[in-house]
Parts: sequence; structure tokens; C-alpha cells
Amino acid sequence: MVSAFWYDISQLWVGTFFYGMYLVLFCICMYILLHRPSSRENTVLLVTAIALFTFSTILIVLVLVLVTAEMEKLASIPSGSIQNAAYIIYAINNSIADGLLIYRCYVVWNHDWRVIVLPVMLLIASTACGLDVFLDATPQFAVILATNFLATGLTAGRIWWISHHSRAYLGATAQRRYAFAIALVVESGMLYSATILAFLIVISFPSLSSTLEEPLLQIVTQVMGIAPTLIIVRVGLDVTVEDSLSTFRTTTTTSIPLRQQRHASSRLGSSIGSADPQENLSPGFVARENDHGFG
Repeated sequence: MVSAFWYDISQLWVGTFFYGMYLVLFCICMYILLHRPSSRENTVLLVTAIALFTFSTILIVLVLVLVTAEMEKLASIPSGSIQNAAYIIYAINNSIADGLLIYRCYVVWNHDWRVIVLPVMLLIASTACGLDVFLDATPQFAVILATNFLATGLTAGRIWWISHHSRAYLGATAQRRYAFAIALVVESGMLYSATILAFLIVISFPSLSSTLEEPLLQIVTQVMGIAPTLIIVRVGLDVTVEDSLSTFRTTTTTSIPLRQQRHASSRLGSSIGSADPQENLSPGFVARENDHGFG
């Protein structure tokens, strides 16, 4: 059985280790976003990244205070109040992270608000559960997991749908970029979902919960910021399907007869929502391979 002292040390080590990884990623994120041309999408990414990192920093500071107070037996520190504040900050930070995921889904679906009604309802439910410090953590994490799975699935599915219906008009390189975009969306969304699922499994078994719950919670807290920041870094590098869409337009205007061009536009317009593929995927929110050497 791990002693109380070393158990506290493990929390500090795990939390600060993942926070260090997050700090490096955040610095890269800021460098990229601050060197991009100003736009609404860039502003959304910048504000989101700063908010996530700020709240994650506050959380790690609160953890350090709580663990230090427990190790040093400092009764003067109101541990209960600090712990409740940490829960509330975690709920807010998670709302920002999931909000970004839902926003990306909204953009990829050509700003169709009907698609995100259920994810937004789940987001509100998870935030409400998180703000209630007396509620068991299991319902909150279960709703968070459902939100991530749904938003990620909708985003990846939309990209696949567009790729499937444009297959006849895009070359092999563009198709690989679409496949890469789907893989990136799934991987980024599943990173946070996997840690949430692992946490839910651990807290379901008392034998595991007694030793792994707190260290794993520190990982969840930091991955909550790492996953969306990683997405922002890839998006900020202009890792988009913009070239694929340009390839589509070039192909349909130079290589495909006029009758087939009209058929292509009609097919995409009726099944995807717009005859112009540029309107279906915002260039700032779907990733592709790039020449920078990242991803």
C-alpha cells in the first residue's frame, strides 16, 4: 500500500509533468496564432487557447496548495473551500474545451445550428453537474464523454460525407488530405475521451480508485487543455483542406465537361448543402498534411 506521503508526491509529479507538456504546447500555439493574419476565426482560437491555459494554470496551483497543505498538515488553509473552487474551475474549463469542439462541428456543418442542438444540451448538463460541488463526479464525466463522442463523430462524419461525394472529382492527393483530416479530428477528440473513459473505469472499482483516482484526475485536468490546444496548433498552421477544395474547383473548370460540371455542382449542392465546396468546410477548422513538417 502506498503511503500517504508518496501518494501526495505522485499527484504533484503527474500534475506538474503534464502541465509542463501543456506549457510547451501553449507557447507554440501562441507563437503560431500571433503570427497569423487577424481574422474572426483566429480571434476565437486565440481567446480559447488563453482561457484554457489560464484555468489549467489556476487548477495546478490549487492542486499544489492542497497537496502541500495535506503534506504539511496546515490546518490554517481552508482545504474544503479550495477543493470546491477547483471543481468549479474544472467545470468551466471543460465547458470551454467542449465548446470549442462543438464550435468546430458547427463550422464544418456549414453553420447549421440544428446539428449542434443535442451536443449543446449535453454541454449545459455537464457544466451544471460540474458546478454542483456536492454531486458525485460520475454523472458529470459520463455526460462529458457523451458530448465528446457525439461532437467528434458528427465532425468526422461530415468530412467523410463531403469526401465521399467529391471522390469522382478530386485526385488521390486531395483524397489523402481528407482522410488525414478525418484521422486528425478523431484522434484529437478521442485523446480527451480516452482519459475520461479511463477515469470512469477507475472510479468504478474501489480497489483501483484508492490508488489511481487522484493521479489520473490530474492527467484528465491537463489533457482537457492539451487536446483542444493541439487542435488549435494544427489549425493555426493552416493545416486545412483549402487546397483540396481549390483542386476540386480547378478540376471541374478545366478537366470536366460542362454537363459534368453542372452535375457535380448539383450533386454537392443537394447532398451537402451548398454548390460551392468552399462554403461546406471552413478552412480554419479541418486539418490536412502540410509543408511545415508538423503532424
